[in-house]
Amino acid sequence: MTSPRPAPPQVVVLSPVEEGEFPKEWYEIASADHFWMEWRLRAFLDQARDLGVDLGASLRGLEVGCGVGTLRRQLEQATAWTVDGADLIRAALDASQAQRGRNLLYDVNHRSPELAGRYDFILLFDVLEHIAEPARFLESCLFHLRPGGWVFLNVPALNALWSGYDKAAGHLRRYDRSSIRAEFAEHDVVIEDVRYWGMTMVPLLILRTLMLGARPGVSSEAVIRDGFRPPGKVAHAALKALMRMETGLLRRPPVGTSLLATARKALGSFPGP
Repeated sequence: MTSPRPAPPQVVVLSPVEEGEFPKEWYEIASADHFWMEWRLRAFLDQARDLGVDLGASLRGLEVGCGVGTLRRQLEQATAWTVDGADLIRAALDASQAQRGRNLLYDVNHRSPELAGRYDFILLFDVLEHIAEPARFLESCLFHLRPGGWVFLNVPALNALWSGYDKAAGHLRRYDRSSIRAEFAEHDVVIEDVRYWGMTMVPLLILRTLMLGARPGVSSEAVIRDGFRPPGKVAHAALKALMRMETGLLRRPPVGTSLLATARKALGSFPGP
Protein backbone atom coordinates (compact mmCIF):
# COMPACT_ATOMS: atom_id res chain seq x y z
CA MET A 1 0.00 0.00 0.00
CA THR A 2 1.39 3.39 -1.00
CA SER A 3 1.86 5.79 1.89
CA PRO A 4 0.16 9.20 1.55
CA ARG A 5 2.30 11.96 0.14
CA PRO A 6 3.33 14.59 2.72
CA ALA A 7 1.43 17.87 2.58
CA PRO A 8 3.41 20.76 1.07
CA PRO A 9 5.01 23.23 3.48
CA GLN A 10 2.83 26.12 4.58
CA VAL A 11 3.21 29.27 2.49
CA VAL A 12 5.25 31.98 4.22
CA VAL A 13 4.40 35.55 3.15
CA LEU A 14 7.57 37.67 3.11
CA SER A 15 6.61 40.64 0.94
CA PRO A 16 3.62 42.27 -0.70
CA VAL A 17 3.19 40.96 -4.24
CA GLU A 18 1.03 41.73 -7.23
CA GLU A 19 -0.25 38.28 -8.04
CA GLY A 20 -0.25 37.12 -11.64
CA GLU A 21 -2.60 34.65 -13.26
CA PHE A 22 -2.18 30.98 -12.31
CA PRO A 23 -1.36 29.07 -15.54
CA LYS A 24 -2.92 25.82 -14.30
CA GLU A 25 -2.96 24.11 -17.70
CA TRP A 26 0.78 24.66 -18.29
CA TYR A 27 1.67 23.28 -14.86
CA GLU A 28 -0.47 20.22 -15.52
CA ILE A 29 1.36 19.57 -18.81
CA ALA A 30 4.83 20.31 -17.39
CA SER A 31 4.87 17.39 -14.96
CA ALA A 32 8.07 15.76 -13.73
CA ASP A 33 7.74 12.91 -16.26
CA HIS A 34 7.37 15.24 -19.27
CA PHE A 35 10.27 14.56 -21.63
CA TRP A 36 11.38 18.21 -21.65
CA MET A 37 11.40 18.45 -17.85
CA GLU A 38 13.46 15.26 -17.61
CA TRP A 39 15.80 16.47 -20.36
CA ARG A 40 16.38 19.80 -18.63
CA LEU A 41 17.17 18.02 -15.36
CA ARG A 42 19.62 15.61 -17.01
CA ALA A 43 21.42 18.43 -18.80
CA PHE A 44 21.68 20.44 -15.60
CA LEU A 45 22.95 17.56 -13.48
CA ASP A 46 25.60 16.81 -16.12
CA GLN A 47 26.70 20.45 -16.01
CA ALA A 48 26.79 20.47 -12.20
CA ARG A 49 28.92 17.32 -12.10
CA ASP A 50 31.29 18.74 -14.73
CA LEU A 51 31.76 21.83 -12.55
CA GLY A 52 32.37 19.80 -9.40
CA VAL A 53 29.20 20.93 -7.63
CA ASP A 54 28.59 18.47 -4.79
CA LEU A 55 25.16 16.89 -5.30
CA GLY A 56 25.49 15.04 -2.00
CA ALA A 57 26.21 18.11 0.13
CA SER A 58 23.57 19.71 2.35
CA LEU A 59 23.35 22.89 0.31
CA ARG A 60 20.42 25.29 0.60
CA GLY A 61 19.10 27.15 -2.41
CA LEU A 62 16.35 29.48 -3.52
CA GLU A 63 14.36 28.80 -6.68
CA VAL A 64 12.94 32.08 -7.99
CA GLY A 65 9.73 31.59 -9.94
CA CYS A 66 9.27 28.05 -8.59
CA GLY A 67 5.66 27.56 -9.70
CA VAL A 68 4.25 24.33 -8.30
CA GLY A 69 7.72 23.08 -7.37
CA THR A 70 8.30 20.44 -10.05
CA LEU A 71 12.01 21.27 -10.42
CA ARG A 72 12.45 21.39 -6.66
CA ARG A 73 10.94 17.91 -6.33
CA GLN A 74 13.19 16.60 -9.12
CA LEU A 75 16.27 17.99 -7.36
CA GLU A 76 15.17 16.66 -3.97
CA GLN A 77 15.11 13.18 -5.48
CA ALA A 78 18.47 13.57 -7.27
CA THR A 79 20.49 15.47 -4.62
CA ALA A 80 20.75 16.15 -0.89
CA TRP A 81 19.93 19.82 -1.43
CA THR A 82 17.16 21.78 0.27
CA VAL A 83 15.43 24.28 -1.98
CA ASP A 84 13.18 27.11 -0.83
CA GLY A 85 10.75 28.21 -3.53
CA ALA A 86 9.71 31.82 -4.16
CA ASP A 87 6.82 32.80 -6.39
CA LEU A 88 4.32 35.62 -6.85
CA ILE A 89 1.33 33.29 -7.31
CA ARG A 90 -0.21 31.93 -4.12
CA ALA A 91 -2.19 29.22 -5.93
CA ALA A 92 1.03 27.80 -7.39
CA LEU A 93 2.67 27.64 -3.97
CA ASP A 94 -0.42 26.03 -2.45
CA ALA A 95 -0.09 23.28 -5.09
CA SER A 96 3.63 22.83 -4.46
CA GLN A 97 5.08 19.39 -5.18
CA ALA A 98 8.23 20.00 -3.15
CA GLN A 99 8.81 18.27 0.19
CA ARG A 100 11.87 20.08 1.55
CA GLY A 101 12.41 23.78 1.96
CA ARG A 102 9.98 26.63 2.44
CA ASN A 103 7.29 27.99 0.13
CA LEU A 104 7.71 31.75 -0.01
CA LEU A 105 5.18 34.22 -1.39
CA TYR A 106 7.93 36.68 -2.13
CA ASP A 107 9.13 39.25 -4.65
CA VAL A 108 12.95 39.03 -4.68
CA ASN A 109 13.12 42.74 -5.55
CA HIS A 110 11.83 43.35 -2.02
CA ARG A 111 15.23 42.10 -0.73
CA SER A 112 14.14 40.90 2.70
CA PRO A 113 17.00 41.47 5.21
CA GLU A 114 16.46 38.02 6.74
CA LEU A 115 17.40 36.43 3.39
CA ALA A 116 20.50 38.53 2.68
CA GLY A 117 23.36 36.21 1.70
CA ARG A 118 21.43 33.20 3.04
CA TYR A 119 21.70 30.78 0.12
CA ASP A 120 24.38 28.54 -1.36
CA PHE A 121 22.76 28.70 -4.79
CA ILE A 122 20.01 30.46 -6.73
CA LEU A 123 17.91 28.65 -9.35
CA LEU A 124 16.60 30.75 -12.26
CA PHE A 125 15.11 28.17 -14.59
CA ASP A 126 13.08 29.61 -17.46
CA VAL A 127 12.50 32.89 -15.64
CA LEU A 128 14.92 35.51 -16.99
CA GLU A 129 13.33 35.58 -20.46
CA HIS A 130 10.12 36.89 -18.82
CA ILE A 131 11.79 39.80 -16.98
CA ALA A 132 11.52 43.31 -18.42
CA GLU A 133 14.41 44.67 -16.29
CA PRO A 134 16.89 41.80 -16.07
CA ALA A 135 19.76 43.88 -14.61
CA ARG A 136 17.74 44.91 -11.54
CA PHE A 137 16.28 41.44 -11.20
CA LEU A 138 19.67 39.71 -11.27
CA GLU A 139 21.06 42.19 -8.72
CA SER A 140 18.13 41.32 -6.43
CA CYS A 141 18.76 37.59 -6.88
CA LEU A 142 22.44 38.01 -6.04
CA PHE A 143 21.47 39.85 -2.85
CA HIS A 144 20.21 36.50 -1.52
CA LEU A 145 23.41 34.59 -2.40
CA ARG A 146 26.44 34.09 -0.19
CA PRO A 147 29.88 35.05 -1.55
CA GLY A 148 31.13 32.14 -3.65
CA GLY A 149 27.58 30.85 -4.13
CA TRP A 150 26.24 29.52 -7.41
CA VAL A 151 23.71 30.92 -9.87
CA PHE A 152 22.12 28.17 -11.98
CA LEU A 153 20.16 29.47 -14.94
CA ASN A 154 18.22 28.02 -17.87
CA VAL A 155 16.72 30.07 -20.72
CA PRO A 156 15.27 29.43 -24.19
CA ALA A 157 17.96 29.65 -26.86
CA LEU A 158 18.45 31.09 -30.34
CA ASN A 159 16.46 34.01 -31.74
CA ALA A 160 16.03 32.05 -34.98
CA LEU A 161 13.65 29.78 -33.04
CA TRP A 162 11.39 32.65 -31.93
CA SER A 163 7.75 31.79 -32.60
CA GLY A 164 4.18 32.42 -31.55
CA TYR A 165 4.79 29.99 -28.71
CA ASP A 166 7.30 32.42 -27.16
CA LYS A 167 4.79 35.24 -27.36
CA ALA A 168 2.01 33.12 -25.85
CA ALA A 169 4.32 31.99 -23.03
CA GLY A 170 5.27 35.58 -22.16
CA HIS A 171 8.87 35.38 -23.35
CA LEU A 172 10.55 38.70 -24.09
CA ARG A 173 13.71 37.25 -25.62
CA ARG A 174 15.69 34.11 -26.43
CA TYR A 175 19.42 33.87 -25.70
CA ASP A 176 22.73 32.72 -27.11
CA ARG A 177 26.11 32.39 -25.39
CA SER A 178 27.06 36.03 -25.97
CA SER A 179 23.77 37.57 -24.85
CA ILE A 180 23.56 35.55 -21.64
CA ARG A 181 27.12 36.55 -20.76
CA ALA A 182 26.18 40.17 -21.43
CA GLU A 183 23.33 39.95 -18.89
CA PHE A 184 25.89 39.22 -16.16
CA ALA A 185 28.58 41.65 -17.36
CA GLU A 186 27.76 44.41 -14.87
CA HIS A 187 27.36 42.07 -11.90
CA ASP A 188 30.08 40.84 -9.54
CA VAL A 189 30.06 37.24 -10.74
CA VAL A 190 32.28 34.86 -12.67
CA ILE A 191 30.70 32.86 -15.49
CA GLU A 192 31.79 29.26 -14.97
CA ASP A 193 30.01 27.53 -17.84
CA VAL A 194 27.52 28.18 -20.65
CA ARG A 195 26.18 25.30 -22.72
CA TYR A 196 23.31 24.48 -25.03
CA TRP A 197 21.08 21.44 -24.72
CA GLY A 198 18.31 20.00 -26.86
CA MET A 199 20.17 20.09 -30.20
CA THR A 200 18.09 17.26 -31.63
CA MET A 201 14.92 19.24 -30.81
CA VAL A 202 15.92 22.16 -33.08
CA PRO A 203 14.11 20.71 -36.15
CA LEU A 204 11.01 20.16 -34.02
CA LEU A 205 10.98 23.80 -32.91
CA ILE A 206 11.39 24.94 -36.50
CA LEU A 207 8.39 22.77 -37.40
CA ARG A 208 6.47 24.22 -34.44
CA THR A 209 7.23 27.74 -35.68
CA LEU A 210 5.81 26.91 -39.10
CA MET A 211 2.73 25.20 -37.69
CA LEU A 212 1.86 27.97 -35.25
CA GLY A 213 2.38 30.58 -37.94
CA ALA A 214 -0.28 28.87 -40.02
CA ARG A 215 -2.90 29.18 -37.26
CA PRO A 216 -3.66 32.88 -36.72
CA GLY A 217 -6.20 33.82 -34.08
CA VAL A 218 -5.61 30.78 -31.87
CA SER A 219 -5.76 31.48 -28.11
CA SER A 220 -2.57 31.66 -26.06
CA GLU A 221 -3.74 28.69 -23.98
CA ALA A 222 -4.15 26.56 -27.11
CA VAL A 223 -0.75 27.66 -28.45
CA ILE A 224 0.98 26.66 -25.20
CA ARG A 225 -0.92 23.36 -25.02
CA ASP A 226 -0.24 22.38 -28.63
CA GLY A 227 3.30 23.72 -28.59
CA PHE A 228 4.44 21.91 -25.45
CA ARG A 229 2.38 18.75 -25.05
CA PRO A 230 3.55 15.73 -27.08
CA PRO A 231 0.84 14.47 -29.48
CA GLY A 232 0.31 11.10 -27.83
CA LYS A 233 2.13 8.41 -25.84
CA VAL A 234 4.11 7.06 -28.80
CA ALA A 235 5.47 10.52 -29.64
CA HIS A 236 6.31 11.12 -25.99
CA ALA A 237 8.21 7.82 -25.79
CA ALA A 238 10.10 8.72 -28.98
CA LEU A 239 11.06 12.10 -27.54
CA LYS A 240 12.34 10.44 -24.38
CA ALA A 241 14.44 8.10 -26.50
CA LEU A 242 15.82 11.16 -28.32
CA MET A 243 16.65 12.68 -24.93
CA ARG A 244 18.53 9.56 -23.80
CA MET A 245 20.47 9.43 -27.05
CA GLU A 246 21.57 13.07 -26.94
CA THR A 247 22.40 13.21 -23.24
CA GLY A 248 24.31 9.93 -23.58
CA LEU A 249 26.43 11.13 -26.50
CA LEU A 250 26.67 14.93 -26.17
CA ARG A 251 27.26 16.80 -22.92
CA ARG A 252 28.03 20.04 -24.78
CA PRO A 253 26.05 20.28 -28.04
CA PRO A 254 27.16 23.10 -30.38
CA VAL A 255 23.58 24.46 -30.49
CA GLY A 256 20.30 23.69 -28.77
CA THR A 257 16.80 24.85 -28.01
CA SER A 258 17.78 25.89 -24.47
CA LEU A 259 20.84 27.30 -22.75
CA LEU A 260 22.24 26.50 -19.30
CA ALA A 261 24.54 29.01 -17.63
CA THR A 262 26.31 28.77 -14.28
CA ALA A 263 27.99 31.67 -12.51
CA ARG A 264 29.57 32.18 -9.08
CA LYS A 265 29.26 35.25 -6.93
CA ALA A 266 32.66 36.80 -6.27
CA LEU A 267 34.13 35.89 -2.88
CA GLY A 268 34.53 39.53 -1.89
CA SER A 269 30.90 40.36 -2.58
CA PHE A 270 28.36 41.14 0.12
CA PRO A 271 24.61 41.75 -0.05
CA GLY A 272 23.74 45.32 -0.89
CA PRO A 273 21.35 47.58 0.97
